[in-house]
Amino acid sequence: MTVLVALAEPNRLRIVELLRRRPHTVGEIAAALALRQPQVTKHLQTLERADVVQVHRLGRRKVCALDRSTLADVARWADELAVPGPDDAALARYGAAIAAAAAPAPVTVRRTVPTDPATVWRAFTDPALATRWWHPRHFTVARFRLETRPGGAVELVLQEGDGALHRATGQVVTADEPRRLGFTLDPIGPDDEPLFVARHDVRLSVVPGGTDVQLTVTPEDVRAGAEAAIGGLGVGWEQLLDNLVTLARHDETLP
Repeated sequence: MTVLVALAEPNRLRIVELLRRRPHTVGEIAAALALRQPQVTKHLQTLERADVVQVHRLGRRKVCALDRSTLADVARWADELAVPGPDDAALARYGAAIAAAAAPAPVTVRRTVPTDPATVWRAFTDPALATRWWHPRHFTVARFRLETRPGGAVELVLQEGDGALHRATGQVVTADEPRRLGFTLDPIGPDDEPLFVARHDVRLSVVPGGTDVQLTVTPEDVRAGAEAAIGGLGVGWEQLLDNLVTLARHDETLP
């Protein structure tokens, strides 16, 4: 933005601050800011080209005033920047969760999914469905497997937009269709070893409007360097279950 470039120079910003109170002549600006008049003239030319300042030639005098309409446009643009985006709150909570990850506690997330428990169970276990919702924003599912029997393998590979892959593996502990699903899903670190054990307990029950999904994740055996992964558990699962709600609400072929 040309206006911001013009205001980036400290003396030009001082001129704008001075003109905020009232118009000044070139000589008055030079005297008030202890600058040489040729310097002031060059700065004013830059500000005038950026439509920040208007220079009115009154006879032999040059009176300078702010172009407040341009600055109003900048103010509106800055106000728009100040409006929180959809990911800002999640990132703030993620940062707080990382700070608290030194002593991890179980994380519980609940949502009412507008469909029956059997369909929710399928969404958790069928790769064709799971790949459509089992990912946070800005990720996709590159690989998914969940074998619905005690001891069955669980694997999830998420891919970021830049191609980076994040892998987690585990096994099914409980498979009581369609009421309860228990499994581990442990994030794998750069050394191909689990950062921690993440025990997931999913409980499904019928409620007015659909299925109550209560998911509790309990971190155990935490290694150093796992803070970011632990901090993302709550925020991540909130986004995942929101995805599931959206899928159930808008996909008529899901049941």
